[in-house]
Amino acid sequence: MTKGKPVPIIIRFCVPVLLGSLFQQVYNITDAIIVGRFIGMDEMGAIFSTGAINFLVIGFVLGLTAGFSIPIAQAFGAGDVSEMRKRVANAFYLCAMFAVVLTTLTMVFTRPLLKLMETPTETFDHAFDYIIVLFGGITVIILYNIFAGLLRALGDSKTPLYFLIISCVLNIILDLVFIIVLEMGTMGVGFATVIAQTVSAALCAVYIRINYPVLRFKKGETAFSKERCGKLLINGVPMALQFSITAVGSIILQRAVNMLGVVAVSAVGMSSRIQVLMMQPMEALGITMATFCAQNLGAGKLHRIKSGIKSGLLMVSGYSVIAGLVVIFLGRYIAIAFVGSDAPNLDEALVYLNRFLLVNGSLYCVLGVLFILRNSVQGLGYSLVTVLAGVSELIARAVIAWVFVPRFGFDAIAFANPIAWFLADVMLIIIFVVMMKRLSKIPRRDFKEAIRKKR
Repeated sequence: MTKGKPVPIIIRFCVPVLLGSLFQQVYNITDAIIVGRFIGMDEMGAIFSTGAINFLVIGFVLGLTAGFSIPIAQAFGAGDVSEMRKRVANAFYLCAMFAVVLTTLTMVFTRPLLKLMETPTETFDHAFDYIIVLFGGITVIILYNIFAGLLRALGDSKTPLYFLIISCVLNIILDLVFIIVLEMGTMGVGFATVIAQTVSAALCAVYIRINYPVLRFKKGETAFSKERCGKLLINGVPMALQFSITAVGSIILQRAVNMLGVVAVSAVGMSSRIQVLMMQPMEALGITMATFCAQNLGAGKLHRIKSGIKSGLLMVSGYSVIAGLVVIFLGRYIAIAFVGSDAPNLDEALVYLNRFLLVNGSLYCVLGVLFILRNSVQGLGYSLVTVLAGVSELIARAVIAWVFVPRFGFDAIAFANPIAWFLADVMLIIIFVVMMKRLSKIPRRDFKEAIRKKR
């Protein structure tokens, strides 16, 4: 990604990432549709109610593995393949450690956390059965994401997509078998997802072994290194915390939603699934910008970084308008697909859903800027400061949940996300301007050497 015109390169890399993200969401949408149609609205609401806690843990994993891939991409962009392999080896050591820690913590604290969130009694057992199985598969989720991150760090965004498509098809088949044939309920949905992720991870591992000799370790390259682990953690932990801090805010907000009743939970759940689907192009473009900036930083090409970020902002702004119109005018029809037109309390749920999507969809441009700037800053190696943006989101959602929801009810829930996005944008714009001024002060002839020392 260090040569050629930035826009075509960004688009070519982004499209497979986008398709992969969309297929990843098919997991969740399929779960919701099958559960809503073949089991019931309470069970569907149970899966929806775990969204925040799911994002807390799985989001941490996604951020961690994405952060680990940034120093790897920087070394690859600089042409230092030996250093790249050493970082890969230490990334795997860290992933193994986090897999053990996260699995242990989730097995112990999931039930108390669901209670703390005021999960409705009628959906509690269904919610627990689903999420505890999913957390039991954290190891394979980490494996798939670190393998996919490695491939993207080397500029290959297509291969993870192919394996994800296979996994998605398998997930749908297993959903039907576990729910309809074996009648395993929401627990079956969890098992289907974990098995499908296991297949994705295995396929990625085999493919990398066969097709990427540049990732085959040589003597002395697998040694544990505190320095390299520190570098990986400096990039990975802040990105993981970025996800988790956002998730904590979502958990606080979800608790407020849960207290409004099952209908409100289902409405927000359906709205969130639609919204997450529409966010995928923004997220894919953000992931692309992280890799683009990381490789060009390693190559010492600041001018390409600036050009790429400008292009990314223009593309995400155009898409935001289209996505907003879709959710505002078609959101209710997409939601009906989850449960069918004869589901109980559907009319009331759709009233809530329309209000939520109108407010959020109108302000997608604010969210688009967040994705581009946050990922670009992280790709440039400043992951730690982006945590401030996550803290801003957390504060916004907490204040709304504790202060405004008791007074204004569901209307406050509808405005919570856009307000959080706006505050995060303000923080990220300040960070980005300061960071670019610092990089611009480095003389062009000395830039690559200065970045090599930083890296």
